[in-house]
Amino acid sequence: MEEIRRKREAISEDVLAEVEIWKYVFGFVQMGVIKCAIDLGIADLIQAQGKPMTLPELLVATHECSLSKLYLLMRFLVHRNIFKEVSTSDGVKSYDLTPISRLLVKHGECSMAAFLLLESSPVMFAPWHAFSGCVPESGKPAFEAAHDVDVWGYTTRDTEHSELINEMRPWLVMLDWLFQLY
Repeated sequence: MEEIRRKREAISEDVLAEVEIWKYVFGFVQMGVIKCAIDLGIADLIQAQGKPMTLPELLVATHECSLSKLYLLMRFLVHRNIFKEVSTSDGVKSYDLTPISRLLVKHGECSMAAFLLLESSPVMFAPWHAFSGCVPESGKPAFEAAHDVDVWGYTTRDTEHSELINEMRPWLVMLDWLFQLY
């Protein structure tokens, strides 16, 4: 009996290990889906409407989206509690903001949209591909290895990157303040 229990525990550990690896393999998916929602301006549209929006309303407002793909996108975002499904007084399924999606309103008071757009950009993602080269003592910092210049030097020569950095400045100040506390 004890041997059977040990085998079950070993199998459970192996299955949990596989699940954990799959999370790493597909970890980028959540960021990609949230970036898509920001690019489409879904949180901005719902906030501007001032009330929940139905899928057809979102479809019209986002212009060139496919109904089936927009539905899948919203389903994923609802599952992750980024948006929530609500029923209107007519019983029609609509989508509304949550505390998370309020942070994705591009020009909201506490918007984190620019932060997410910056960190999901190819510019900021490339250093992760160069990360293993910076671990040896002789290695350059990952950003510099990927772009041949540090992040601030890159910012001076790329206006789009510079704009994202400027949009997230309030968060940088807050993070700096938090780091000083600890």
